[in-house]
Amino acid sequence: MSKEPQRNLEALRARIKEDGSAVALQLFGMTGHGKSSLINSCVCVLKNIQYHNIAGAGRSDGGMSNKREEHKLTKSLIIIDNRGFRKMMPQEIAEACAQIRSLRDIGKVDWDKDNLEETIRQFPLKYQTYQTEQHPHFILPVLVYSGAQTWNANDAECMEKLITNAYRITGIHPVIVITNRDNRNHNSILERFGELGAMRRLCIQNYTENNHQRTDERDQQILEFLDVCIREARRGINMQEGEDPQTRFVSQASEQIKLESDQLREQFRQENDKLKEAIKKEGCSVS
Repeated sequence: MSKEPQRNLEALRARIKEDGSAVALQLFGMTGHGKSSLINSCVCVLKNIQYHNIAGAGRSDGGMSNKREEHKLTKSLIIIDNRGFRKMMPQEIAEACAQIRSLRDIGKVDWDKDNLEETIRQFPLKYQTYQTEQHPHFILPVLVYSGAQTWNANDAECMEKLITNAYRITGIHPVIVITNRDNRNHNSILERFGELGAMRRLCIQNYTENNHQRTDERDQQILEFLDVCIREARRGINMQEGEDPQTRFVSQASEQIKLESDQLREQFRQENDKLKEAIKKEGCSVS
């Protein structure tokens, strides 16, 4: 690479490092789509160091994470690994919403568990953080999807629900990252996310355990991703300027409790219907 493009890379890296916005990039995506490898790539490229598998990625994005784990990129920017979705069921999307609303601690993630009780427990604890001068990071949702996957109708429906909910919470759409850029499917998947309303969509080729030879082109992709995330987060922060953080948090927590309560009621209704149907088959009357 000539000196001019190299200087551009260094300037972009410096700009990201010097930004003071308190931002947390919260990753979401199906298991094995490259979330942990994206973290490894970001740390390697931004700090301009040798590749290390600090996030515990499987070989060639095999999918190993089962918890949320923070990784510090700069003094004000963190990126949070996450357990991969399995089927993006309503419970999983509700849990993702709780994470975006700052109603979950770092640690083990259980997509199947009824977490209404956890939301109610976290509410007063998290509220206290808004009483201090140092407010929590602005959480920017980042949705990771592999370009090696075949897009289907179920993907579209589930992704749209997550994108819509994230927008309602933050006021901005999630940043979409298509990994496995070298796969021929990546452009069509990029278009599908555009049809779902996602505004910021990027294609990258992660560094992995099997392929971590640094190139300027791939470094550029990673740095551009981080730069887009910071700019989107700043936009979200500016949109919330003038709002009382405590009032906003109470409103978001109330919405989360309603979401999880509605899901619980629907679950009980379905189980009750199944019970009635089973009783009818046994020849008993049901009121």
